[in-house]
Amino acid sequence: MAVAGLKNTQERSAQTSNGGLMLLVSVLLLGIGTWALIEFAARDSDFHGLVMAVTITAFVLVITGFYTLQPNEAAAVTLFGNYKGTDRTPGLRWVLPWYTRKKISLRVRNVTGEKLKVNDKRGNPIEIAAVVVWRVTDSGQALFDVDDYQTFVDIQIETAVREIASHFSYDHAEHDEPTLRGDADQVSALLREKLQ
Repeated sequence: MAVAGLKNTQERSAQTSNGGLMLLVSVLLLGIGTWALIEFAARDSDFHGLVMAVTITAFVLVITGFYTLQPNEAAAVTLFGNYKGTDRTPGLRWVLPWYTRKKISLRVRNVTGEKLKVNDKRGNPIEIAAVVVWRVTDSGQALFDVDDYQTFVDIQIETAVREIASHFSYDHAEHDEPTLRGDADQVSALLREKLQ
């Protein structure tokens, strides 16, 4: 049985609108609907009843399409489960109401890894931990390519720390080799490379 290849989701820009403009449209629709209701009550005209029904329906559709985004926040837009793009523009936004919006934070996060008991390059048992600063750069991959991206990152950090610890001696390396204790820049660069 062959394993099917995975197709990575790539973030792309969603087709959304400025919420301020749509807010004006909703106020206009509310005004027309109110006028049609008053005229319908006064004259009992089928025309005014039809105008009232159409504007109320349009008003409800417009109102249900609003959402807001804070700075460093994005919304992944899907249509019946199909990824349509990501909106990263902060403020009041609008999209057709049948599009689903899932918000994701793009803020910087800190993860303090647990102390791990591992063996260094020489086989000496050591305890090691790492502090990793990270953020989501591709919301499509974070939301749709892994089950829970925060748990995924935590597991990747632990795996990378274990692997890196086995590449370096803790201290007193031979032939001027880098060590975990003395060459933090080199160890950090390798950890960054592994996590990328």
